[in-house]
Amino acid sequence: MIRRLRLKFICVNMLIVTVMLGVTFGLVYHFTQTGLETQSVSMLQSIAAEPFRPNRPGKPPEGVQLPFFMLELDEDGSLTAAGGGYYDLTDEEFLNTLVSAADESDAPIGVLPEYGLRYCRSVTPFGERIVFADMSSEQAMLSHLLQTCAVIAVLCFAAFLLISWLLARWAVQPVEKAWQQQRQFVADASHELKTPLTSILGTAEILQNGLVKPEDVSHFAGNIHREAGRLIGLVNNIIKLSRLDEGGPTTTWENVDLYQTAKSALDRLSAAAEQRQVTLELRG
Repeated sequence: MIRRLRLKFICVNMLIVTVMLGVTFGLVYHFTQTGLETQSVSMLQSIAAEPFRPNRPGKPPEGVQLPFFMLELDEDGSLTAAGGGYYDLTDEEFLNTLVSAADESDAPIGVLPEYGLRYCRSVTPFGERIVFADMSSEQAMLSHLLQTCAVIAVLCFAAFLLISWLLARWAVQPVEKAWQQQRQFVADASHELKTPLTSILGTAEILQNGLVKPEDVSHFAGNIHREAGRLIGLVNNIIKLSRLDEGGPTTTWENVDLYQTAKSALDRLSAAAEQRQVTLELRG
């Protein structure tokens, strides 16, 4: 029982920790992905609006700068490519493929996952302008973030598992102590109840078998009466103990005559001792 309780405590703690870690890392990944996407789209929109605005020397560029290139389609359908040296813009067939892939979507901003590109379309007085930005750095950052979160999650899970195991041992100690005390109480109560019952059964067998002289019948009957009264007293004491555990009124203390207590114990055991031919003697 105690082991199952400790295991249940650990499982509940680890379930809570797992949910919290999942929600935390999920939010971190979501906000990071959203932030990177927002910065990339902002850069594309800025370039699409002012494609030829240069940066001043010594002044950092505004916003995020990603590898990009720009395609312009005039009214005659001719294609013009512009951009840095990061891409090879001489393959017109490939550039036309990108334009066709972007035209398949009606959205002005989208993603071409098969090419690892994000695009932004805008209409100009001379035709259409499509700006493409590389997504490899964004994807690599998100992949690295996933790996980092996975490693941190495993380490946190192991650490919390150890902490939960220690907390479970500490938290269950009072329950374990109470359980042991309850088992000890049941064993002691069983022993105390068994003694008068054994005496009553032994005395009843002697009377039933006719092994008692007529003048001693009242003595043995008195033993049965006393043992029955002792049983009632034990039951009443158990009831009092249960009331004490519930915060009931405390019992009163009184003086006990040890000689009479010993004599009563001797009387309880006399029947069983006589059956086994054992002599009992009280010295005081």
